[in-house]
Amino acid sequence: MAAAELDRRNRKPRRILFIQATEPAGYPPLIHASSLMAEAGCYVTFLAAPFAGCALKLPCHPRIAVRAIPPRSSHVMGKVWYALYIAAAARLALRLQPDVIYASDPLGAGPGLLAARLARGRLVYHEHDSPAPGALSPMLARSRAAAARRAEFVIFPNETRGRIAQAELGFSADHLRIIWNMPRRAELPPLDSQPKAESPLVLYYHGTISPDLLPLAVVEAVRRLRGRACLRIVGYEAPGATGYVQRLIEFGGRDNSMPIVHYGGQVPRSNLVPTAARAHVGLALLMASRGSEMNMRHMTGASNKAFDYMAAGLALLVPDRPDWRDMFVAPGYGRACDPTDPTSIATGLTWFLDHPTERRAMGASGRMKIEAEWNYDSAFKPVIRTLCPDG
Repeated sequence: MAAAELDRRNRKPRRILFIQATEPAGYPPLIHASSLMAEAGCYVTFLAAPFAGCALKLPCHPRIAVRAIPPRSSHVMGKVWYALYIAAAARLALRLQPDVIYASDPLGAGPGLLAARLARGRLVYHEHDSPAPGALSPMLARSRAAAARRAEFVIFPNETRGRIAQAELGFSADHLRIIWNMPRRAELPPLDSQPKAESPLVLYYHGTISPDLLPLAVVEAVRRLRGRACLRIVGYEAPGATGYVQRLIEFGGRDNSMPIVHYGGQVPRSNLVPTAARAHVGLALLMASRGSEMNMRHMTGASNKAFDYMAAGLALLVPDRPDWRDMFVAPGYGRACDPTDPTSIATGLTWFLDHPTERRAMGASGRMKIEAEWNYDSAFKPVIRTLCPDG
């Protein structure tokens, strides 16, 4: 056996500590990154900060462990809970001595930076949701900047967000990586040999449920189609949107004694794309009223919805904005509409109803794009090669 191979086999497996002060099971990029690292031979530990009402759990893997502070009653991270989380991160870093600390978002920056210093490990900073200028407390703002400047990789899901942060925080542009929130190849469901029934047209939405992401105008548009379409929803209500699902159901009413809006509850990530595959059109809409907020304004790539729907073989209905049209409409994966206007939405849905062959072609081409190129396996490979070179 070659000396290099013997050295590789005798080398201690790398340990990765994921730091994010919330429930990581709600973040597909963390699920994908951790599973890819585990498959590369690393041992992964998550430090979670669960809260009541979140039923999502990370997929089981023999090389992935989850540690957590006690669950809190609200999604809000108070000072006491944050102090508990920081202390837990420090203890884990000292006990595990991880080779890499993978910290996410501003709340994870401080404890991630501390863990990296205590363990003398490499640091990755991955920001899923960027704060508005001046929104962070001075302490969190300093931690965020320090973590970004210390990190070997600074990962953003949208290039504009990444460039804004790079200029604001002063980290090296060479460390910036743009990785869209795409599914893994393994999540592609098998091609169904039995074609789906064409009627009614099933619209599908999954993810956080709120008026900004799933406006009432969608339900009004479905109602206008008089039984030719229905809406299927999977996910959980956003903080501040309690009761919104019931409002959607009641607003939809019934057609021919059947409800127009169907709610499937929370579905684990492992079943999400197969669930979507039972529909026809995926909704990746957002309200223009939130257009001034940076995350909503720069959502292409950051939203996993459109990519998940493509993996499921669905045609897309997206906002009529230049970046969405360029990414999804121009290549032929879907159509655009005004999410605030029921007439615009109904027009888009009517096109799908009247052009079933073209709709199926959109879904097929989208699925092929995910399999060939737009998948997390391909996008995250350069990071894996650097952090887990023995995999």
